[in-house]
Amino acid sequence: MSLTAPPSLVTYLGIAILLVAAMLLLTGRLSPSLPSSAKGRPYESGVSEPIATQTRWPVRFALVGMLFLIFDVEALFFYPWAVVLRELGCGGIVAGLSFFVVLGVGLIYAPARGAVDWQ
Repeated sequence: MSLTAPPSLVTYLGIAILLVAAMLLLTGRLSPSLPSSAKGRPYESGVSEPIATQTRWPVRFALVGMLFLIFDVEALFFYPWAVVLRELGCGGIVAGLSFFVVLGVGLIYAPARGAVDWQ
């Protein structure tokens, strides 16, 4: 058993390394470098001066973010389930439907409890 790489792999890796090195060299040489005090200040989301850390953010922001993550991550499970649905058979359909029911109940429950009301 030989541990040598095929020539095509070595060629591909060599070209990839040379391409990355060339791009790094070009961007470093061609990018403008005019430092100023304005460029040194923090800037985020269109706000040049960050607000004080004593400001409290409403809990609603975190709640909506968590709801988005929950439903977004659960929706990611639908694609692999759909791909192997024929192999799973009847049990896969029951499991998928139960998943849809749990997701639907959560989707109905969150607005009913006022999780997305902004008053």
